[in-house]
Amino acid sequence: MPHVVMYCSDTCPFCKNAERLLTKKGVEIDKKDVDKDPALWDEIEAKTGRDTVPQIFINDKHIGGFDDLSELDMDDELDPLLADW
Repeated sequence: MPHVVMYCSDTCPFCKNAERLLTKKGVEIDKKDVDKDPALWDEIEAKTGRDTVPQIFINDKHIGGFDDLSELDMDDELDPLLADW
């Protein structure tokens, strides 16, 4: 099973879409909720240079946000990333 980490917010529709897509793929997500721990914003920026959620990592590789995840899926590149582990 791949290790998937997603920095997210409960109020973010893009986060919900990313979670829905990954769950549909049968992936367990280690969610880091920025609403519950605001210090995670600093962690996101340090790791990605971005200040938006979601920020998704698969096996420590930064994927990006929901648009990036969705594009990988549409290009048939997401399943191999999830299966590489």
